[in-house]
Amino acid sequence: MEITNLAESVSYLASFFHTLPPEMVLRLECSLTLLKSEQHLAALYFFGQLEAQSATYWLAFGTPEADLFREQKLFYSRNATDWFLLLAPSNREPTEDWSLLCEDFTGEVGYRFRLPATKLQEDGGEANHPRYVLEQDRLWYVFRALLREACCVPRGLIYRTDTKETIRNTLFRGLTEEQLGDLANYQHFRLPERNVEENLSGRPTDCNLSMDVFDRIEDVVPRGRSFSLRVDDSGRFSSCSSLWWLGAVSFLKANAGDLWGFYYRGDGRKNWDLPFQI
Repeated sequence: MEITNLAESVSYLASFFHTLPPEMVLRLECSLTLLKSEQHLAALYFFGQLEAQSATYWLAFGTPEADLFREQKLFYSRNATDWFLLLAPSNREPTEDWSLLCEDFTGEVGYRFRLPATKLQEDGGEANHPRYVLEQDRLWYVFRALLREACCVPRGLIYRTDTKETIRNTLFRGLTEEQLGDLANYQHFRLPERNVEENLSGRPTDCNLSMDVFDRIEDVVPRGRSFSLRVDDSGRFSSCSSLWWLGAVSFLKANAGDLWGFYYRGDGRKNWDLPFQI
C-alpha cells in the first residue's frame, strides 16, 4: 500500500481481518516518509511483515522513477523505524530450490540455511557437499517471489508505454462494483512473462494492448484456483488472496483509482501443498 494512503488502506483492510495498531501505523508513516526522502524515491509502498522466530521483518519497496520495475528497491526493518536496503545475492544466482526451504526464518540475517539436495546432486554423488544460503539472501528471494507471484492489480491500473516502460495509469478510476468480483479483471504486478497473444486471447472487444499485455492471475496453475477473490458486504471493497503464498492479500476499493495495494503477513514459506488441497 502506498504510504500516502497508509492509514486509510489499513482501515479498509480491517474488513478482511488484517489489522495494525494505530501507533504502529503512525510509526510506519513517519519512518517510511523519511526513507522516501532519503532514498529520493518517486513512490514508496509498505508491503507487510514476515514473522520470524525472534523478530519481525517489516517490508517495503519503492522506485526512484515513474517506471515501477526498472530500478525497484527492496527494504526491510526489524523495528519499523530503521530501514535497510535489501540487496540481491552477490555470490550466487538464486534458484527454484530456495523456495523449498521449510525452516522458519530465525530473525538473524546472518543465519545460514542448508539447501535440500536435488535429485541431480544425489545421482552425481554430490549430496555430501551441502549448499547454504544466508537468511538475508533468502529474505530477498521470498520478497521478490511474493511481488512476482502473489500480488495483483486491477486491469487498467498499470500500462506499458511505447518505450517499454511500465507506469501507473493516472487516468485509472478503479473498477466498478460489478467488475470487482470477476477474477479476469486482475493482473500480476510484474512485467509480462507470458506470450502477448495468450494474454490478449479471450479479452472483450475493448481490449487495449497497453493494458492487457500483462499476465492474468486466473491463468496461474491450478487455473482459477490459485487466488481467492472476496467482496465485502457493502460490495465496494475486494480482497484477492494468494493460495500459493498464504498471508498475501491484494485489495481494491471500487470506483477509486488511488486506493489499492498489497499486504503480507506470513512466515515466508510457499504453500506447496495447494494442488492436494483443492
